[in-house]
Amino acid sequence: MELKNSLKTIIKKIPIRFTSNQKYDAQTKRIMNIVLEKHSTFVDVGCHKGEVLSKALKISYDGKHFAYEPIPSAYTKVKNKYGGLCMVKNLAIGNRTGKTTFNYVTSNPPYSGIKKRAYPKDEQVVEIEVPIDTLDSQLLNEERIDLIKIDVEGGEFDVFKGCVQLLRKFHPVVVFEFGIGAADYYDSKPGEFFDFLEKHNYCLYTLHNFIENLVYLTKEEFVELYSTNQEYYFLAKFKA
Repeated sequence: MELKNSLKTIIKKIPIRFTSNQKYDAQTKRIMNIVLEKHSTFVDVGCHKGEVLSKALKISYDGKHFAYEPIPSAYTKVKNKYGGLCMVKNLAIGNRTGKTTFNYVTSNPPYSGIKKRAYPKDEQVVEIEVPIDTLDSQLLNEERIDLIKIDVEGGEFDVFKGCVQLLRKFHPVVVFEFGIGAADYYDSKPGEFFDFLEKHNYCLYTLHNFIENLVYLTKEEFVELYSTNQEYYFLAKFKA
């Protein structure tokens, strides 16, 4: 009983977002098992340490894969570990091509992004300059794109805006983060995001609903889930 109570105490101290991230990680891996086949092409935008990329390489062992990471030190580690198995580039992905200021949170690298935002606690932030490009520019000439994962700490809508031709050509499934406290610093509005995806014949799911083959979200539901922070990971799928 004492051990059980101790475990309960520890669990209560774990931040909700940390446990939610664990849930989303597990759901993302389940989605990869559903969507990917051995010859599939996977794109990891904001690959960080390459955990999700590693899963794709195992499932689609005969596929062609692409990973993008703007933080130089993180890129080097991923390049050294996976560079022989896929294309890894030290590059930010957005809706333009050139150079961009990037806020590197040295004390907590996963919080890093193009825009500086409020963080749960005081963090050490250094501005660096990194190259930026669009997925259309990078990948439009490929033979296939099956699944894209986007985790860029708020700039996800910009990534979508920079891959319109890719969406039209390949109709990939896209798993992406989109939450308050990050997306709003890019002036991204959930209603506008929904309209953009609908215009390109995409529908939105929670990760759970896609896995369970349940109905996709209405605009009102998506706005509500975003606005109340009930969900901050979603899936976009082309309407066949």
